[in-house]
Amino acid sequence: MISLFQDLGKWYKGNLHTHTTRSDGRRTPEECMSLYQAQGYDFLALTDHWKPSQGGRHEQMLLLAGAEWDIGPVGSTGCVHLVGIGMKAAPALERGPGLTAQGIVDAIRAAGGEAILAHPAWSLTQPELACGLTGLLATEIYNSVSAFPYTGRPDSSEFVDQCAMRGRRLPCLASDDAHFYTGEQCRSYTMVNAKGNTREEILEALRQGNFYASQGPQVYAVRYDRQYVEIECSPCAIIGFMSSSPWAGDRVVQNSAGGRYEIKSADRYIRIHLIDKEGRQAWVSPFAIGGRQA
Repeated sequence: MISLFQDLGKWYKGNLHTHTTRSDGRRTPEECMSLYQAQGYDFLALTDHWKPSQGGRHEQMLLLAGAEWDIGPVGSTGCVHLVGIGMKAAPALERGPGLTAQGIVDAIRAAGGEAILAHPAWSLTQPELACGLTGLLATEIYNSVSAFPYTGRPDSSEFVDQCAMRGRRLPCLASDDAHFYTGEQCRSYTMVNAKGNTREEILEALRQGNFYASQGPQVYAVRYDRQYVEIECSPCAIIGFMSSSPWAGDRVVQNSAGGRYEIKSADRYIRIHLIDKEGRQAWVSPFAIGGRQA
């Protein structure tokens, strides 16, 4: 069987979307960094609106340069928010009617960074728009601050599935997007398997898709061939093998530390969703299976 993840060295925990008093957050950069450091995070990006932060270190925690840019809404396409991480310089971006989502992605990449589509469910970003973007690193499948009591659209699983059905399998992150620091902080994160905890090694592992999103459940291994998909994980109340088949009798495994799903003829991709007994979730990005290409 093929292993979905490479064992490059170690799993690192990080948050790639958060805000401080440099824009509309309620904690200073120093308070934010200290908070995540104290909770055992290995890397963090401060992504204030239109105000790029610097990379570096906060004690043992890696800091990736970051910022968030936005456009819209335009007509019925929803708005688009894009987070840039790892830039070596400030992207050449200015607000204006000529700014496009693709223009933001291109500017982030030209500055040496990577672009992440933020909270598409919250933004009501349309799948067609996202599928037309080139150069995206990933999208947020879960965004903590987008949950109640603030808006109530934190989960972009359906958006991810709609994109996968259109042939665009978007790698999935989970981020806090902390603004208020009243419970959304240190909740949703990304686990990256990398050779080391440096800018170059974390970015390279992200580019390779060697990560999963989580709020607590741990993924130890995902393997697949033309017939089956298997997962080994920490004990979960629900393991869901999501795919393009509308119904599958073996889609859900309950109260287990692993499971197996038999690939159906209609399946174009598999995405795995985990929920533990405390209600904490984890997400494995959609991937092509059985030699089938979306």
